[in-house]
Amino acid sequence: MAWASTTWQGGAMDDVVIRASRPEDMAAVADLRWRWSVDEDGREPVRTPDEYRRAMTDFASRHRDSHRCVVAERDGVVLGMGWLAVHPRPPAPHVPGDRSTAELQTVYVHPDLRGSGVAGRLVTALLDVADELGVERTSVHSSVDGERLYRRLGFGDARLLLQRPPED
Repeated sequence: MAWASTTWQGGAMDDVVIRASRPEDMAAVADLRWRWSVDEDGREPVRTPDEYRRAMTDFASRHRDSHRCVVAERDGVVLGMGWLAVHPRPPAPHVPGDRSTAELQTVYVHPDLRGSGVAGRLVTALLDVADELGVERTSVHSSVDGERLYRRLGFGDARLLLQRPPED
């Protein structure tokens, strides 16, 4: 894939590589997600860090066909991640071949790299994967902080995209 070893030329982050994740990256990916949810957002974990690392590794293994993960790596350390979930759709009479949509999930960059363009590079890499797979559209459920990035990369409001939260 064209994005597998790109570097940002134009600043201090030219040593950050954006690439497809490997199975051995999943513990670091889990640690980033833990940092985001537990350390930064204050959510109460329901398992230990080691249990969570195993759960993330198992998830990536079980869902390799539907979920693609890319990471940002500097000096051999994974400092950012993002996932693309690909959802098959029923065939349509006017579309040849298989159909699918995609959703960006869990895009996170370590605080040391924030503001350097790494999140944009992660999202661009995921969008490249979506384009390579021929998905019809890619959506994202954005945080307030991420909205500007997604809009800059071409995401917009979809008037009829509705969602229903689970019943309590």
